[in-house]
Amino acid sequence: MAVLAASGCGSKLPEISAVEWRLEMRPIQPGPAYESLSVFAMIKDEDGLDDIDELWVVNDDSALAWKLTNADWIKTTAGGDVWMGGSSLATPELAGMPRGAYKLIAIDAAGQRAEKEFRVTGSFPDKKAPSISYSGGKLTIGSGWIETLALAFDGTGALLASPGAPALPSSLSASFGKDVASRTAEVGAYGYDPTLRMGAFSARVKTR
Repeated sequence: MAVLAASGCGSKLPEISAVEWRLEMRPIQPGPAYESLSVFAMIKDEDGLDDIDELWVVNDDSALAWKLTNADWIKTTAGGDVWMGGSSLATPELAGMPRGAYKLIAIDAAGQRAEKEFRVTGSFPDKKAPSISYSGGKLTIGSGWIETLALAFDGTGALLASPGAPALPSSLSASFGKDVASRTAEVGAYGYDPTLRMGAFSARVKTR
């Protein structure tokens, strides 16, 4: 893949310390839910993470590749470590994601690259996505997943908060806090099984 070829040379090579992945089912209307891949990497670069230009997620066996830049990647901090990556990676035809070997490749401004292989395995459990409703000012979520989150979105579709789902029907303020509740235009739910690295999103429901 010529576009991934390294060029030039810089002072410090980037390093990928770890890669975490999960498969997720996402609803789409009309039609059945589709399978997507989320991938995040702990990347270190002595020249600073701002020196990273591109991330690639590559599956050679299926000739599929996804490019991420600072325009669309996500950065998050956990325990002082910075993770970079993306979610909603899907095949062009929204078919099942290939299983097997993948590579995550980080390329810096000098064209130097680091890569780390990871393997995507397993089949989705026979579980439905969490159910969600909002009626009478109460949010109700039902789920058979090990972990379930309540999701609050603003009017642009941006995620505002993702706390643990309430066990009983609850107001938006009780579920997300007053500030987030006042800005919430849609709600959803997400179920996850950490032993399988698989999860599923509900459809979104308008709150106003």
